[in-house]
Formats: sequence, C-alpha cells, structure tokens
Amino acid sequence: MNAPNLLVSALLALSLFACPLPPGACPTEGNGSVVVTFSGLPTGLEPNLTLTGATAQTVTSPQTLMVGAGRYEVSARSVTVDDPLVRTVYRPKPSTPQFCLGKGSTLTVDVVFEKVATSNRLWVGNGSGGMGTTHGFDAASLRASGAVSSSWNADVAASRSIAFDKDGNVWALGNTTVDPFVARFSAQAFATTSPPMPDVKLEFNPGCFPAGKSLAFDKGGNLYVAVTCKREVYRFAADVITKSATVTPGLTLAGFMAPEALAFDKDGNLWVSDSATDEVLRFDAAALSSGAATAARRLKVRKSDQPADLSAFKPDALAFDKDGNLWSYDFGLNIVFSVPAAEQTGTGMRNATPAVRISLPVSAVLDGLAFDESGGLWVPFSATRLARLSPGQLTVSTGAGSPTMPDTVITGSSLGSAQGPAFFPAPKGSPLFHALP
Repeated sequence: MNAPNLLVSALLALSLFACPLPPGACPTEGNGSVVVTFSGLPTGLEPNLTLTGATAQTVTSPQTLMVGAGRYEVSARSVTVDDPLVRTVYRPKPSTPQFCLGKGSTLTVDVVFEKVATSNRLWVGNGSGGMGTTHGFDAASLRASGAVSSSWNADVAASRSIAFDKDGNVWALGNTTVDPFVARFSAQAFATTSPPMPDVKLEFNPGCFPAGKSLAFDKGGNLYVAVTCKREVYRFAADVITKSATVTPGLTLAGFMAPEALAFDKDGNLWVSDSATDEVLRFDAAALSSGAATAARRLKVRKSDQPADLSAFKPDALAFDKDGNLWSYDFGLNIVFSVPAAEQTGTGMRNATPAVRISLPVSAVLDGLAFDESGGLWVPFSATRLARLSPGQLTVSTGAGSPTMPDTVITGSSLGSAQGPAFFPAPKGSPLFHALP
C-alpha cells in the first residue's frame, strides 16, 4: 500500500468561541491544546494532517497538541490504497477547515474518513448511444477472465461518456432534450443502490441534438464538451460549473467536420479526433489559454508502412498512456493502435506511423478506452463482455489473420453493449484530471 495522504476538514467539537470571529480577532497570547482524532481508515493506513497557524504541526496519529493561541487552518490530502487495477480512495468528511484557539482552551478536531464510493471500480455505460444504465464493477472481480456481476447499476444520464473530477464525482452528458446538457452526480450518491439525482445541472443549447458526444477536464478543472452535430468543442470554466446554471462557453473550437473524442496530454494540450476527416488534431495549451486556439498539429495515422499507401485509420476514442503515447482504434477494422510521443510533436499536417497495430477478433465491438493502474488497456469487447489487453500485448502488432485475444475477458451477467469505460482515480502518472498522487 502506498504512502498515505489526505484532504482534511476538521470538526470543531469544543471551543472557547461559539461563533466565527472576524479576521484579526483571535487571541495571540498564551497556549491552548488541540485534541486530534481519526476514524474510518482501514488498519495500517496512516493519515497526515497539517495544522498551520501560530504553530505549525504535522499529525500522523491521534494525539493532543500543545500549541500557541491564534487562528489555525487544517489541510491534507486523500488517502489511497494501492491496487493493480484501480486504487481505493478515502476522503475526510468536510467540516470546519479553520478555527480560533484561545488561551487555556481545548478543542477537539475529529477527522472522519469516508471511502469514495466511485473508487476501486471500473465504470461503463450499458446500451448503444448512452440509452441504457451505468454499471460499476469492483476491482476484485476483474482479476481474471470469467462471469462477474456489477456491484452497482442504475440510470445516470447518458453513460456514453463519463468524466470524473478529483473528488470522484461523475459527470455525464444529457441523454434527451429534457435532460440537462451536462449533469454532475455526487460520488457518495453511488454508496447506495438507488438511482442518483444530479447535484449540478448545466444547461446549454447548442441548437442541435444529441447535444454532446464526449467530455474531458483540463488540468485546471475546466470542462470541455465535443458536440458532433454542431461540429464544435466548447470549454466551460471551472468556476462556473460548481452549481446548477445556464452556462456560456468561455471558448469555442470550430473548424471540425465531426469532432468525437477528447483527451489532454501531460503538457495540457488538447487532442480531438475527427471521424469525418480521419484526423487527430492538437490544440496547444498556450493557445487554449489565449482564447484564440487553432489546431497546431493535424495527424493522419497510417494503416500501412508502405510509402505509397497514405490511407488513414478512422480514430475514435482517445487515451494517453503513462509514457505519453496516444491510443485509439478504428471501429470498422477492429484495430487498436498507438501514436508514439515522437510522432505528436511539430506543427502542420503529418502522416504518422503507429508504433503498434493490434487486430482484435471480428466479434469485438469497440466503444471506448481506459488504462488501469498497471498499464493494461480496457475496451468493450462484444455483447455482455469487457476485455483487458495486458501491457505486454500492447507492444506486439497483430494482423486480421491472427488477431489478439485479450489477456482478460469479463462477461457481465447484466451487461449489454458496454461503452465508455472509466476508472476513478485515474492511474498515477496519467495526464487525466482525476489522477491522484
């Protein structure tokens, strides 16, 4: 298990002051005591709370601190448990992050940790076009091929594209004209089996339907949405998507024929697949910040190594591995391929040569990509089935005459046509917004 971290808010159980004091009103003379307690973590996990103020303290176990009087803040990070597929996350229950300690007073800071209900699971949509339910499969059930049952399933807007924020909340696209454009579902709403209700509804009418195709967060928490029917990609600022509202894009990217998938690389550049032009386009981070973004690089990924053959794969879903290679697939050909980092640099049009071309059986129905903690790649495989290509399989090209059979094939008893696989948290080293240390 990894070195624990935590993101903490403190619960003030006993204080000399019953009400918050205005800035500068805290006593600064004398000493007081702070009693720190922790609960909710599995045995062996050690929190790491930082108390800053008149005296700075780091606390990794329950104890009583003698500190100077004054104003204090409590800060920390989430605690994660290692897993070969997807980690478990424990987050403190938020309370009062600041308090005032008077001379001779004692207060108790109780830190109650809660497992993030969306963590340690593989999440997939169920149904063509996002019309079905969303399923969560516990990591323990994904270790080897076989029949498994989802540990959670219910309706969650349009599950054809799921995005997570750093707190493990689920962001999903509206599925009908009466649904919100984008909806957020609290992570802890998935702790029960009841269908969750969105706690944030973002309304925006681009003038066509279906309104959204895919979602992605950048490093700053800004939300990008690809709207294929409008041929545009929109950015909604992090500070305007925190509550239900009618939202206006802060940035509109145009010039596409059919924008499909979105992905950010480790440098914050945005990559967009265009299914009509068979291109993958790169928008540099600096240009996105300026609001005058145009594609700096346009890639066509070659099907063949023959110099005269410039025919290109039709890229669909996009995902970056930890080494910066860009992965996609051609749905019609059932071929998964990668574009090495070296082929992604520069500007203008380029006919890129994939590092590997992996042919899958003709029965495969590809609809999404997601890397796990060990570097395995999960894909929807066929009706009722999900598959994992092992890290070793991702280095070997195969042809249609001898397709690759994935290392692990999971059959979900209540799963129809899987789509849009996603993990929370994203793997360590991933460029995804919801990757945790």
